[in-house]
Amino acid sequence: MSIINYFSNKKYKIFQKNTEIDPTSGASISKWDLAGEISGYFTPENSDTLVGSAVGNKYDINGVFYTHSKISLSDRILVEDIVYEVRETEFWQLPYISYYKGYLVKTDEDVRI
Repeated sequence: MSIINYFSNKKYKIFQKNTEIDPTSGASISKWDLAGEISGYFTPENSDTLVGSAVGNKYDINGVFYTHSKISLSDRILVEDIVYEVRETEFWQLPYISYYKGYLVKTDEDVRI
């Protein structure tokens, strides 16, 4: 049994960014589309936990998400009516388990359907 299934086998809604170009103005329009559901385990973090991105930005992390499904930067995950954005990801490979770890930040946008 994997660590993710041991702690939690909950399903979470995941949203991915879809950018389109407005033909009249040429402006880019971003929408968040429901990409489906993924199984995972969410654990909240205190706000003084920092993680650095590839370009050197530091983010206060509000939670960590563990899953077997691939998650990408800027994906959004709905956890108990709060929307979190993935700011950094890691892939962990151990002899008996492999999983993705995403560092999450709360957003103030509402993407629920």
